[in-house]
Parts: sequence; C-alpha cells; structure tokens
Amino acid sequence: MKNKSNVIRNIFFALGVLVIFIMVYSLGFDVIYENLKNTGWWFFAIVGIWIVVYAVNAISFHIIIRDGSEETKQIKFLRTLKIVISGYAINYTTPMGLLGGEPYRILELKPALGTKKATSSVLLYAMMHFVSHFILWLLCVPLLMITVKHISLGVEIVLWSVLVGSVALIYWSFKVYRKGVIGRLLALGACIPFVKKRIKEYSLKNKEHVEEMDQLIAHLYNNRKKAFYASLGAELCARFIACMEVFIMIYSIGYEITYIQCVVIVGFASLFANLLFFSPMQLGTREGGYALALSSLSITSGIGVYVSLCTRVRELFWIAVGIAIMKYKSLK
Repeated sequence: MKNKSNVIRNIFFALGVLVIFIMVYSLGFDVIYENLKNTGWWFFAIVGIWIVVYAVNAISFHIIIRDGSEETKQIKFLRTLKIVISGYAINYTTPMGLLGGEPYRILELKPALGTKKATSSVLLYAMMHFVSHFILWLLCVPLLMITVKHISLGVEIVLWSVLVGSVALIYWSFKVYRKGVIGRLLALGACIPFVKKRIKEYSLKNKEHVEEMDQLIAHLYNNRKKAFYASLGAELCARFIACMEVFIMIYSIGYEITYIQCVVIVGFASLFANLLFFSPMQLGTREGGYALALSSLSITSGIGVYVSLCTRVRELFWIAVGIAIMKYKSLK
C-alpha cells in the first residue's frame, strides 16, 4: 500500500513538473520577464499575499481535521499547510480541479486518519471552498450595484440570475452539511443511463459505508457548530485577502482602483472561470472573466490582460512551490 501511495504521489509530482514546463512555454520567457518588469518590487507583495491566503486556507482545513480525536493530533498545522499548497498546485494543473488535488489530500491524510475520515475531511473542506465561492458571488451583486451607477437591462438579468443561483447553491450546501452528500450523489447517479445499474449495485453493497461517510460529513455541522462556522469564516476571509492581489497589480501600474472594485472583479472572474470548470489551468476562462468584470466597471480591457498574465506568473510560482514540497511528505 505504501509503494502504491508513493507511485501515485510521484505521478502527481511528474504531472506538476510537466505543467510547469507547459505554462512557461505557453506564456513565454519574454512575457514573464515583461510582467515582472512592469510589476517591479510589487511582485513580491503579490506572491507574499498568497502565503497569508494559503495559511488561512490551512486554518480552515485544520479546524475540520482536528475534531479532538487522538489520531487527528498527529496532523500538525505545517503538515496541513503543505497539503493545502500542494493540493491547490495540482488543482491548477488538472481539468475540473478536483481530479487531482482532493485525491492527493486524501492520500496524504489516510495513513493518520484512515480512509473514511480522510475522505470526509477533504470533502468537507472542498465544500467550504465552494460555499465561500457562492457567498462571494452573492456579495458581488450588491457591490456591483453600488459601484456602477447605470446598469443595462442585460446586466441586470445576469445579476439577478447570479443572486438567485448563489442563494440556491448556498441553501443546497447547507442541506448537504446537515445530511451528508455521498448518498445523494449515488442516488443522482442511479438515474444516469448506462451506469445506473452499477451504481445501484454499489449503493446496496456499500450501504453501511455510505451511511457512515455521510454521518462523518454531517458530524461537523450537527455536532461541531462553532468549528463549522470558524472553518467557513476562515475560508471566506481567505477569499477577501486574495482580492488584495488584484488591487496591488493594478495599483503597481499607476491606475486608481478601490478594494470594493477588486472584490467585484475577483468574484465575477471566478464565477466565469467556474462555469467553464473543465478547462485545465483555467486557460482562456480567467482571461474572459477578467475582461467581463473590468468592462462592467468601465475599466479598459488592457488592464484585464495585464492582471490575467500577472496571475499566471504568480500561479506558476506557487505551482512550483507546491510540487516541490509535495516530495516532503513527512513535513511537520
């Protein structure tokens, strides 16, 4: 089993290294150099912000993991931080994100927590990550209305759609927190043609395991309310800290912008990118998201291209860091 885990870890490592080369090649050394030159010393602040963001992400994840049981005491905060950074590095490199980072995190936690608790902890953190997205999108609607004086009918329709969609997703998420998600997903999968028979057979065969997993997921919300809201609050806080990145990028080239505008830009850019979640490294989707968000604020699209490229360079740096520390599986 240990050899199998090492093989999987090495596959993730090799994939990460490959993607770093692809990103450098696709961006080009001249583009990377030009963006570093334009940003100047501010680039260190941009990179530095993400140390804080990842640390707050790790606090959110650590709160979920440390439920007071003896086995969770083996997981120190620095180990959680390492798993968070490496997990996001893998997510950046894979289509649909969760195809890489979440299985890796389960793999890292499994020796200490066991498969079921490791899986439920990772799923809970992934849900916290999603719900913080939904809340950010929900908040961006009134913020955009405050920031922009004249909004066209088409934009109003989009904003109302985002508002209703965000509320619905948050409501659904809290239902999942109360009752679990594995059984619901299997029930949904049992309606899909061609695979429904196998899924039904799996559900019946593993009914006890599925119920146990859902109980572990529901345990956080039902029995650890303070920990639940602390974890969600930390994850949402990380979102708002990350918005400072866009503020620094735009400020560094002499353009005046407010922090609220940056929250709107990040919120709608992430919404657009997540609607097209299947794109590896969010290629093209983030650029489109920034362009739409900036145009809604009457800011030139050229700044959107600059912000997007700066974000790519920053991601490249943290992907390299995440892939590098992945090899240090005993970091504590």
